[in-house]
Amino acid sequence: MAEKKNVIVVGGGCAGLSAAYHLHKKGYGVEVYEAQERFGGRMGIYEENGYLIDEYAQFVHPSYKKAKEMLTEMGIIDDLQPFDLGGGMNVWFNNHWVAAFPDPSDAEAVAANKEWMEYMGEDNFNAFVAYCAKYCDGKFYEGSTDWMMDCDQDDGSNFGEFVKNNFGERVLEYFVQPVVASLGLEYPEKCGTAFGLQIVWTVLVGGAAVLKGGLGRLANEIVNIIGPEHVHLGAPVAEIVIEDKKTKGIKLESGEYIECDTVVCATTAPAALKITPGLPDYMRKPVERVTLCRTIHSTLFFDEKLTDGKKPVGGLLPRELGEPFCTCLFQSSRNPVALPDDHSDAMSVFYFGEDQLPKYWDLSEEEILEHTFSVVKKYFSELPDHYIGGHVVKAPMANFTMRNGCPSAIKEMRDNHYKDIEGFYFSGDYMYTGSYESALNCGCNVARCIDGEIESI
Repeated sequence: MAEKKNVIVVGGGCAGLSAAYHLHKKGYGVEVYEAQERFGGRMGIYEENGYLIDEYAQFVHPSYKKAKEMLTEMGIIDDLQPFDLGGGMNVWFNNHWVAAFPDPSDAEAVAANKEWMEYMGEDNFNAFVAYCAKYCDGKFYEGSTDWMMDCDQDDGSNFGEFVKNNFGERVLEYFVQPVVASLGLEYPEKCGTAFGLQIVWTVLVGGAAVLKGGLGRLANEIVNIIGPEHVHLGAPVAEIVIEDKKTKGIKLESGEYIECDTVVCATTAPAALKITPGLPDYMRKPVERVTLCRTIHSTLFFDEKLTDGKKPVGGLLPRELGEPFCTCLFQSSRNPVALPDDHSDAMSVFYFGEDQLPKYWDLSEEEILEHTFSVVKKYFSELPDHYIGGHVVKAPMANFTMRNGCPSAIKEMRDNHYKDIEGFYFSGDYMYTGSYESALNCGCNVARCIDGEIESI
């Protein structure tokens, strides 16, 4: 058997750690270089006084087979806590909350839902759901883009225009827009059709789960397996050195040069382009099409319970209200084990949109928390008169928004040019659909590709 080579992984986020983990399993020596002082990327958690918050990635969707496979291998799959993502969501309509998927035995909720449906046009709404099912039901998987190729038209259009033109403005404004802004953190007009379909389908399918102790546990388990001494924090890479279409090694910003003929580039797309000046245009240009949005995740802590622990999971605010966020999520309904006790709660919101975010981006944590509370109090009058603390995290590159044509361009590069540079391998969420499941599955496939099991990812 040939000796397993050493591999450098640039980036210690979801894609990088997954690549390192799967390479380690196959017997490769792995060194991970991460620019930040922490590893895990979107698998980050925050703990304070018994509150535990997933800062970035929030939950495990039923279709996240790679995440669940890794959690199983690490013996923590039984710590998933299920909740009803879709059925537990309410929408603000006609000055009150309406259950998007009401309990059939609740006559009042069913009547309110009927009013909302009639306003959107029930036939239009059902036609939209049927369209989503056509592309997603039984096919949708965030660790691949094969399912979406027929709907990724490189024609300059966007998901918002598509929904408005085919299913009506009211379906767009009172269902699609708040859902896409809540989970996709962007306006439908800034996203491609495939991106919008996957976000909406996530809600329509309904089920989800959170990991007891937070998704950061997965990152910690990976690092413990490959060895913390092989994960170098605060070690930004200035360049992946490529000469004559061959990988030579990496240069750190500190000036150190490390020779290695196999390097996995597992940074964000903009960072990948910055540190790979030797890439040919036919590999560079597809990655240049990647668009990213930012968000502010603001969480308020309360010393009393806000829900009955079952519903609502959260509320969706349509953009016509002019608020800086479109979702409010209750911790007690989706992750009660992340609270100090049965009498505590937390509410998370996600600021979005470049028409709004600049107003808040440079504010202090306390200023953002105060503004968050002033907004949610308008829609949840039963909230306590004060919050006891909170946490704010700013994510400058929160989501890959998959504008039309970008997934197809990247797939063409993967299929036909992925190994054109000897020893160089892209790995990242943008190689597929942008979720952390994409990143985990991409890292796994990169390891398989390096090992000769597959020819491209």
